[in-house]
Amino acid sequence: MKHWVSRALVLTFMPLLLVAGIALLWQLKPIAIKSDMLALLTPVSNEQSPGKQAQDFYRAQQQLLGEQQQRLVFSLQGANSEQAYLELAQGLAHAGLKVQEQQPQLTQIIDFYAPYRGALMSPEYAQAIADPAQFNHYFQRQLAQTASPWLSQSLSRDTSLATYSFVSALSGEQALTLVDGKLQGRDEQGEPVWILLAQTHESVSSISATERTAAAIDELLDQLQLSYPRVQVRHSGLLFHNAENATQAKWEMNRFGIASVVLLSLFVFLSLRGAWPLWVSMLTVSTAILSGLLALLLLRQEIHLLTLVFATTLIGVAIDYAFHALADKAAQQGRYSRALKRGLLLALCSTAIGYLCFLSAPLVLLQDVAIFVVAGLVGAWVFTRFCLAPVAMTLSFRASVVSGAELGLKWQSQARCHSGKVYLVLALLCVLLSWWRMPASNDSIASFNASSAELMDTQVKHQMYLQGSEPIQRLILKGEDVQQLLRREEQVSAWLEEQGARAQGLSRALPSLTRQQENAAAYNKAVASGVFTPLQAFSGQAIAPTSAALLDYDAFVSGPLNEAFSDVVHLDGAVYSLLNVSSVSAAQLQILGTHYDYVAIVDVPGQLSAMLAHFHRGIHLALLLAAVAIILIFVFSFGWRHGLKMAAWLALATALIVSVIAQFSAISVFHTLGLILVLALAVDYFIFYRQGGHSAHTLVAISLSALSSLAVFAMLIFSKTPAISQFGGAVLLGLLVVYFLAPLSIENNNDKQ
Repeated sequence: MKHWVSRALVLTFMPLLLVAGIALLWQLKPIAIKSDMLALLTPVSNEQSPGKQAQDFYRAQQQLLGEQQQRLVFSLQGANSEQAYLELAQGLAHAGLKVQEQQPQLTQIIDFYAPYRGALMSPEYAQAIADPAQFNHYFQRQLAQTASPWLSQSLSRDTSLATYSFVSALSGEQALTLVDGKLQGRDEQGEPVWILLAQTHESVSSISATERTAAAIDELLDQLQLSYPRVQVRHSGLLFHNAENATQAKWEMNRFGIASVVLLSLFVFLSLRGAWPLWVSMLTVSTAILSGLLALLLLRQEIHLLTLVFATTLIGVAIDYAFHALADKAAQQGRYSRALKRGLLLALCSTAIGYLCFLSAPLVLLQDVAIFVVAGLVGAWVFTRFCLAPVAMTLSFRASVVSGAELGLKWQSQARCHSGKVYLVLALLCVLLSWWRMPASNDSIASFNASSAELMDTQVKHQMYLQGSEPIQRLILKGEDVQQLLRREEQVSAWLEEQGARAQGLSRALPSLTRQQENAAAYNKAVASGVFTPLQAFSGQAIAPTSAALLDYDAFVSGPLNEAFSDVVHLDGAVYSLLNVSSVSAAQLQILGTHYDYVAIVDVPGQLSAMLAHFHRGIHLALLLAAVAIILIFVFSFGWRHGLKMAAWLALATALIVSVIAQFSAISVFHTLGLILVLALAVDYFIFYRQGGHSAHTLVAISLSALSSLAVFAMLIFSKTPAISQFGGAVLLGLLVVYFLAPLSIENNNDKQ
């Protein structure tokens, strides 16, 4: 009993010390756990931007779109949907959300713009007042629109129809209509749909805030559905995407981790006698995970949930050390052999190099995974090398396992007799597969999307309600001040309209002072030339020249339409705004970008995919550097002949894995990450085979390591996040290839010189 307690204390000392360090650090240092998938692609440097102007546009884009990322959209349709709308608005406000329940009334908008009569007018109105006959037809056509609420409300304030032309043109560009101060759209069948907009006050990238807010909204919607069973309520917004991603990531992390531990326990129990091997294996894995977590907490202010999902792969790597240590103790009567000590150190160095290449990629996720796994491997190595080594325990493999390993050694020996032929056949297979379908890359940002089909469908519908049925493209414009920005918006809008496109931006609701002065001059000229005489005769009221002040930006931001239009962003002495464009082709936008150097195209999916492709290319370079370092380790440790032979088989395994994956899908960055992990594991297998590849205990340890790794990575294939699934699939295939090719990298005993 005394020996059992002393061994337990020695083995648990390091894990308990790590737990104490994590608990202390968690109290002293605030750590944010995040779930926003797209935040993972935030560059950690500005190297991917071609110049300062591109960097400035990107920073402005982040700020201009930042508020929209916190916007939530709700649609209500069916009987009693208006009453349900009011209750939903009250409930959301009570839950702490900023609700845009009441939109500006018609009278508020007209009262705001009426004082600027003559300076504000629609383009059609400006064209009509240039010719008396044309204006005569224009005003008769407008007065015939008796159903227009804008006409009846504005005539009392401005009989010249200038204000009416401006506000009606402004409203005609909106996909939604105002009904009793509420937004209303139409579905595909023309049925009315109430639209409610809200905005979160908390950061949508914080997991706790995301889940808390999403849970409160779900509860509110469930209650609303009970009260109004005939009302269909849909919701969309980044908050709900992040909530789904967080829930899915937690579910996968828990289930995959538990399943891996259960399978690992089963493998150990079926291979080694007694409870100590299982206990040692679990402590090794726990030490690795705790070491990785402590390193992340020390070096980072925030941790992404997907990092922890990828980091569960550490289980399959760290357990390798425990298996080899236990196998060596079983063969050496409780002591470590010199070969094991050397093999563990070489395995640590080579595997760590494989993961450290992640640090060269400007993707935060990869850097965090590298920190976690390398620190975890160091922790597992320290535990296995120094904590487990002095502990006396009697270990032995089950007889069936040893006999199976001896049979496997015979098969390996026979296969090594034909290793040259096997190499040539597999090399030829790689060539044929590449000829049939060359490996191609696919770095689409869609790999990060784990949202449900229902939520994606609702988002598409809401975009149609808010922006219309035509696809919307976005442009960012830059100016030295607000007025120059507005003039440039008007210039770009005019060019787009000549191409048959439609543009909507701040200048629609707030024309530049230059445009307003031109309008006022044209208006006064029309008054002087008698253009309005027929209208004066019809209304019985005189139309005088305008002498009103012009509408400036400061006055506009205090008006009723400020929240309806994207605000400008001030950045490093410049001003930026968004311009929404429809009925435009990609080629026309490219031409626009070449004509005006103050315009940048907003293509968030394309930009993020381009960043991902950039990261992929960076990983290829890092992988090449890691391969060179590993070859040097092989050569330095085992000599030129053996080292180059190991490198050749490692290269063949890599080519075979890539060729097979390419037959089923394009190679993504996450396939490449899986390949890096496979190479790190393969190096371990190659080293331990070279150290003691003719021992049954070595084969059992490597087989246990491969089975444990397969247990972990096979789970990842079932992930709903394509990135994780691709990662797991690459590792699963790679491990199978490496497991069967690694024994061929050494010679039979009778072939050694």
